[in-house]
Amino acid sequence: MYVQCVPCRKKYRLDPARIPPGGGAVSCKGCGAKLHVAPRDNVEADATRMPVTKAAHQKEVKWHDRSGAMLRSMGYESKTAEYNMMFFLLREFRKRLGITFFDMGCSARVKHVDRELMYNRLSFFGDCCVPPFPGGPQSCVPDLLGGMAEVLRAKDSARRYCVDELLRVAYPDSFPMLVRFVLGVGFEASYGETVYGSAVQMDITLDAVRELPDQYDGADLERRARIEISRTPIETGHLTLAELMTPGLHLNPERDPDLRCACPVVDGLLRHYGGQP
Repeated sequence: MYVQCVPCRKKYRLDPARIPPGGGAVSCKGCGAKLHVAPRDNVEADATRMPVTKAAHQKEVKWHDRSGAMLRSMGYESKTAEYNMMFFLLREFRKRLGITFFDMGCSARVKHVDRELMYNRLSFFGDCCVPPFPGGPQSCVPDLLGGMAEVLRAKDSARRYCVDELLRVAYPDSFPMLVRFVLGVGFEASYGETVYGSAVQMDITLDAVRELPDQYDGADLERRARIEISRTPIETGHLTLAELMTPGLHLNPERDPDLRCACPVVDGLLRHYGGQP
């Protein structure tokens, strides 16, 4: 398994068999800090097995198989706490969006970013995956966030999946999972070509989701999530994990002189969040 020194970010690979049952401490060769390591305790019974009553339904089987394949492609093994938690979240999304949500206009993609970064990103794409605002399209964001909060409160009362846990015991498969809601837009360039990119991005962590009130309606979302709205393609790949997890509102209302984006959703968001009439 891998552990990471928080002060200097140096990473080490340890043999789990050599870690005593009560845990222990090792010294970082980079800065001398003491790293507490503990044996892995994420082994759980398989909570994702399909009920016998649903095994005859083709759509249920297809969804179950695709969801399991998605999680395994990220490196998760069944019968572990991480696998079960991710599956519970996917099942909640299916309940709220429909069993075929993978093929709908609002599609969900689980992206394994980098094991060394120790987080995963669950991305939703589509016109309804934007922050709610008066007069705008119907937003799925509040409902999905509310569902995630219910799952975390029911399945993770020990707060295993949070930023504090990640920084305290930096296992590569601990995750304060980032959830990204994206509106993708085609931008027409002045030279006749079309440039595709995100015009709206919203990142929110499991920590923020866990603290949402019951029946959350999306109010004060900019205080809970990192929201970026622009009339030009957005690129946030250069941001660090800490920056992506920091709530805040980032508006770019100016149009690029070489691009023409006439997206009413983006314009409505800019008016709403920018305080324009």
